This record gives sequence, C-alpha cells and structure tokens, in this order.
Amino acid sequence: MGEVKKNASQLREVHHLLTQGKGAEAQAVLALLPGETSVLRDELNYLQAWYAVVEEHWEDVAQQVRDFPVFLDKEDRESLLTEGSLRRRRPFFLLILGEMARAAGYPEEAIEHIQHALALLSERRMNIPEVRLLAHCSLGRLSLEMNQTAQALLQYETAQRLCGEEQPDHPLRAMILSGLCETYTRLGQFEQALTSGKQALHLLQSGAHAGCQEQLLLMLSRICLALEDYASALSYAQDARHTANLTSDHARQAQTLLLLAEIQQKQCQAQNARASCEEALALLSATPHLLLNGTALVLLGKIAESEWHHHPEQEALATEAQTRYEQAQTLFASLHDTASLARVSRQLAQLLESRGQPEQALAHWKKAFTLSEQRG
Repeated sequence: MGEVKKNASQLREVHHLLTQGKGAEAQAVLALLPGETSVLRDELNYLQAWYAVVEEHWEDVAQQVRDFPVFLDKEDRESLLTEGSLRRRRPFFLLILGEMARAAGYPEEAIEHIQHALALLSERRMNIPEVRLLAHCSLGRLSLEMNQTAQALLQYETAQRLCGEEQPDHPLRAMILSGLCETYTRLGQFEQALTSGKQALHLLQSGAHAGCQEQLLLMLSRICLALEDYASALSYAQDARHTANLTSDHARQAQTLLLLAEIQQKQCQAQNARASCEEALALLSATPHLLLNGTALVLLGKIAESEWHHHPEQEALATEAQTRYEQAQTLFASLHDTASLARVSRQLAQLLESRGQPEQALAHWKKAFTLSEQRG
C-alpha cells in the first residue's frame, strides 16, 4: 500500500510539472516509476503520452494511445491511427489522449487535449469529419460530467449538425441524441428531452449494447415521471428492469427496482413501493453500493412519511421516516455526496416541521442551504 501511495504521489508530481510546461522535469520523475504500477497503470500511460505530446514526439504518442478504446469500429480506428501523414493523424491522437485523461480523472486536461485536436482540424487541409464529430461528442459528455450543461448543449447540437440529416444511421447519432436527452433533462426541458430520447431509443433498439438501452430507458422513465405521465414512466421502467434482469448485475437490477418504487410511491401504491425497495436492498446486501443504498433509504422514508400524513395517529410511521432519512444522511456523508446530502436534509427539515420540532428542522434547513452553497 505504501508503494502505491508513493507512485500516486509521483504521478501527481508529473501532472503538476506538465501543467507548468516542464517536460524535462516530468520525464525525470516518470523515469523513476516502475514499469508495472497495476492500479495506476492507466494514469501512467496517460501521463507518458501527454509528455510525448509536450515534446512533440508524435511517433511515441501514436504508440502510447493506440490501444485505448474509443467509439469506433476496429477498421475505422486503425485507419485513423495509421493512414496519412503524421501531421494529419495528430488530431486523432489528441482525441484519444483526451479520452485517456478523462479515464484517469483529469477532465480539465481532457477538454484541453480535445480542443487542441479541434484547433489542428481547423488548419488548412486538415479537417477530418469523423474526428471532428467524435471530438464534439466527447466534449459534450465531459461537459455533462463537469455539470456544464449549457456547454454540453452547445457541443451536442454541434455534433448533431455535423452528423447531418443525410446520415440518419450514423453510429454516433444514438450517442448524440442520448446526450441531448440528458442535457435537456438537466435543463428542465422535458418535452425536448423526451423527443430526443425516443429517437435515440429507436436507433439503439436496432442492435446497440443492452446497457446503453437500459440507461436510456431509465432516463425516459424519469422524464415521464417529471411530466406526470405515470403510465409511460412505468412502462419504460419495466422495460429497463427486464433488460437488467438478463444480467447478473445486482446493482443494475436494484437501480431499476428503485425507480419502480419511486413511480409506485407517486401513484400512492405504498405497499408495492415498499416491496420494490426491500427487494432492491436485498440485492444490494450481496453487492454493496452505498449510493443506491442511500437512495433506497430515502425512498423508504418518503413512503413512511406519506403513510403517516394519511394516518397521523400512527406516530411510528413518522419515526420510521426520520430514522430512514438519518440513515441515508450518514451514507451520503461518507460518500461526500453533497447534492444527495442536501436533498435528504431538506426532507428531514420538512418532516421535523410537520412533527412540531421547529428548532431541529431549522438546523437541517441550514445544513441543506450550506451544502447547496458549497455546490455553487
């Protein structure tokens, strides 16, 4: 463990030196690292490739990035990596470098590398439409991951224009439409999100990876839930559950069950919602997933609170709701998930107000406000 920490520290030092433009110093630190660093292998590969870019050793860059996967079939990928002049191949190298940076946990650097690729593509006789399209797709995804929703919309809309109406079956179109669906959802533009999501689903159902369909089905279900179209929300959630059940991934199965529980709770089907939550928790006991566990506890709290509002004489339901929210709080705090922590703190504050405990409620309102401020 001590050796891993030492290697991690050295990799961070390499990263810092490269951001300062100190390529020679970075190389000196890289030379001290062992050839095999297992857990840190992806980060090491990325930093070595970045150093090669800084030094403009493009043949070395080609070797460093060639095995990293991007969304292209093998033949197209090999063509972009090997055919044409070295100058013309640089943008694709940088695009892959950006994906390596993203995987290694350096999103700002990923954006910088991909923007560098776009700058090269704008030089005279350098445009490669497929690489430009991939670059905007990658920037859209990175923007969503960094919560830069307006930038994500710009990138995905640009990608959609580049795809062109004349290429309705382009393999990246489903990815672009899925990205637009998520972006519109975050912007609260649910009708537009639904339209993009349905178009993406139609393309995915013609032979894409089941996991992609499943995530899109979950998103479409949530959009319909926001639009209060419970029948459609339930239909999409059930389709997602069927897809998840074809796998042995308990976390994926639990995720679909929790969405079903949320829909059932909105439809005042408390017993069914409880059953779905309990089934999800049973699956998660075999495959721990703290975020999903926290989500299940919040849902159970909401169910108990809703039942208490219908039967105020049953004070045990209010106590159960409070206990569930507090358990979820503990989990989210351990994950440093400020967004979820703020939401459950608001839920607790509302419950405590309803229970006639204004001072305790105020403490949770303050906590929710502070957490929201920290998120910006």
